[in-house]
Amino acid sequence: MKKRLSLVLALVLIFCTSFSFNAFGTQSTDIARTQIGTSDIYYEFDASTGTLTVSGTGAIPDMKNTSTSQPWYNWRSDGSISRVVIGEGITAIGTYNFYSVKATGFTLPSTLRTIGRYSFSSSSIRNAALPFGVTSIAANAFDTCTELASVTLPDSLKTIAGNAFKVCTSLEEIEIPYSVMSIGSYAFDRCTSLETLKFSAMTASVSLGTYAFYDCTSLTTVAFPQNATLSKNAFGFGRSGAISGAEMLVYDSSNAHIYATSNSISYQILDEKYELELGVPETVTYDENTLDKAYAFTYTPDFSGTYNFYSRGETDVKAALYNGTDLIAESDDVSGTDRNFCLTANLTAGVTYTYKVSSMMSQGSATVIVYPDEIQSFDVIGSLTFNASDGFHSTDTAYFPIVDSALSDFILDIRFAGGYSDKIYYKSGYFNNRQIALADTQTTHPFTCGENAQTVAIGEVTSDFAVYVNHEYTATVVPYTAYEDGYTLHTCILCGDSYKDEFVPTPAVTVSGRCMLATAPDGSYSSDFPLDNITVTFQGNTYHTDENGYFYFRTFLNGELMLSSPYCDSIALTVNEGEDAEFGVIPMAAYDFNRDGYINGRDLAVFKTELQDDLGKDYFSSAVNFM
Repeated sequence: MKKRLSLVLALVLIFCTSFSFNAFGTQSTDIARTQIGTSDIYYEFDASTGTLTVSGTGAIPDMKNTSTSQPWYNWRSDGSISRVVIGEGITAIGTYNFYSVKATGFTLPSTLRTIGRYSFSSSSIRNAALPFGVTSIAANAFDTCTELASVTLPDSLKTIAGNAFKVCTSLEEIEIPYSVMSIGSYAFDRCTSLETLKFSAMTASVSLGTYAFYDCTSLTTVAFPQNATLSKNAFGFGRSGAISGAEMLVYDSSNAHIYATSNSISYQILDEKYELELGVPETVTYDENTLDKAYAFTYTPDFSGTYNFYSRGETDVKAALYNGTDLIAESDDVSGTDRNFCLTANLTAGVTYTYKVSSMMSQGSATVIVYPDEIQSFDVIGSLTFNASDGFHSTDTAYFPIVDSALSDFILDIRFAGGYSDKIYYKSGYFNNRQIALADTQTTHPFTCGENAQTVAIGEVTSDFAVYVNHEYTATVVPYTAYEDGYTLHTCILCGDSYKDEFVPTPAVTVSGRCMLATAPDGSYSSDFPLDNITVTFQGNTYHTDENGYFYFRTFLNGELMLSSPYCDSIALTVNEGEDAEFGVIPMAAYDFNRDGYINGRDLAVFKTELQDDLGKDYFSSAVNFM
């Protein structure tokens, strides 16, 4: 029995090996634009290029790691997809959206704001350049992206959640922006190729969760910010214990210093002189014990020109700029109401300057920053949408509430002198020795429905952004007439645009015919002589034939229609209720010019002496048939 069972199992194994197949197969045909659930998001696939495109407005819906939830589940890992394009207008990449998608190229939109859990996990993404505006990276977002070699994090990013970049074994370096406040537990666990970890601001307040850089065996030397806090095994440890050669560069008495000493990690004390970078804010903090402290910063410009060093915050501070030991500029208050400073100086490329910030006996914190003075141009990234009724109407003009709070998510992409550029969130107020403000132009350029332009100014430099106004309609019921169907007329309250719907057919009937000159008693007629100006009388209304003998009207009534002429007897016709009356050609023997009841020589005499010029000499030629 055992031998027979073994033989059967062997044959089954041979069969399965010889005839194994892909249960799903590659996606070899195009997929037309298809809606994802009930959202405003769609996907399509170009099989010839292997491009999966996701487009629409808003967030891509959260998915599950199942074939019924993720549309491309059955062909995500078989080589069908080589590139993923996520279109402009998409604001969030949801849970499991691109989980295990084996595409190497991913295009991300500038409108992106959040990245969901497991959204790219186990994919083949190689480069992740996250746009400014992304504020959070959720747990496991890039977990086990083993081909991910390059990551660019924007200055808008605030949180990197737990396991976000776990087991990204090809990642060699990462820079943490000054905006990041927290890095979650195991965020970079087992990034075994990671050699360089840099914090853009060395005064940043950033917390590193437990095991944040656990088992990063190639990461040995890191300089930690003055205000960084490290939780258990956040750096310097792995599954085999302490990482050999790990060393921390720390500021004296900082949390990182305490972490190093309590965990027996080698460290060096950093000189409290912070290196400034363009557009990167550093924080100065004063309490009752440090009011006499002068924070020292160094700055080495890449190009010669005019620069502004300035502060923001409620703390009253002043600054002094040195070239070596020579004081070259100093500044205290921007104005009588603004206790911040703005220090402007001409600097030479390659020279290292020292910049010292002191408190004017004021406790609290302030940020200090440096920019080139010259702003060449900027773009506003963002738009507003209103309904027509949102405007306050004054006579024929509507004014819409364009206020600073409505622009809180707008981004200013600013180009400075020397080729430097930076992105910041819109915020009215002082910026780089000038004011950022809305420049409302509605008084001179009132909005109408559709796309309008509104203006932001940074000092004297301006840029427009789009403001869209949607139509809003009032409805008026227009009843039918004899000649027109009834309908509902919708008219926009702002611009007057209109459309019609809900048509109600008119019940009126059509009455028409053509009066022609009869050429024989049997009703024959000549097409050369249409009878114009024949009087058509119906239910008290009078109409006339046109120059080609036609008459036409519509009516709700029925009854007798009378055709009359000064040259012949009247003809009576019947219009029936609810029926169109198409009488066609109606011959009329219009030769009795003297109206004596006979067509004879007297009529010929009248024709010759009075009517021939008007009617034409051939008009009376057929009258002989009626004599």
